[in-house]
Amino acid sequence: MAIKRRTPRRGGRPKGRAEEKYIGMRTLFSPSNFDSFINDERYDQTLHMALRKEFGSNNAETLATMRIGGFLEVFKKNMKFHATRQDMKRFFMLAEKNRIDKKFGLTKREAVARFFSDKQMKPISDRRPSEYEAKPGTIYRPRPGSSMGKVRVVQRGAVKTEKAIREAMKQLFTMFEDAFTPKGKVSKNVRITKK
Repeated sequence: MAIKRRTPRRGGRPKGRAEEKYIGMRTLFSPSNFDSFINDERYDQTLHMALRKEFGSNNAETLATMRIGGFLEVFKKNMKFHATRQDMKRFFMLAEKNRIDKKFGLTKREAVARFFSDKQMKPISDRRPSEYEAKPGTIYRPRPGSSMGKVRVVQRGAVKTEKAIREAMKQLFTMFEDAFTPKGKVSKNVRITKK
């Protein structure tokens, strides 16, 4: 099935950030979205737009969200770990390596948007939905600063959750560290002698 080509518009077409903001704002302020929550590509595009710095994104919260995604990816692998410090280091190294932005080759905003919408980790489309298309005769007149103050994002909870998961995993890995103390004087040094 061929993709329907957009009709050309007088005055050009918004590109990049302007197009991203148009899709996000139109989705946020559409009356139909207040009646029923639709978790489709438009929702991801809106999250992607809202995670911009100008709308109040929080870098610490974004990074913590990606680390939580890394923990979940390691848990999915069903790997076997021992309660040792070496395995604890290996676990945290794997969690950082499997961070959702690194593992799937996404930007930070794309990774967080896909994580919250619980969809397949792939790049977010920048294509405008067909129902958002303007009439072919409408002239595009950019108005810089028109989105100022319309959207405000508050990211909260990811840092605390990531810290709690990290502490719980540290407790699990170091649980038996001091549990078994040998009786009597036992040398910790091991010598190997050849006969």
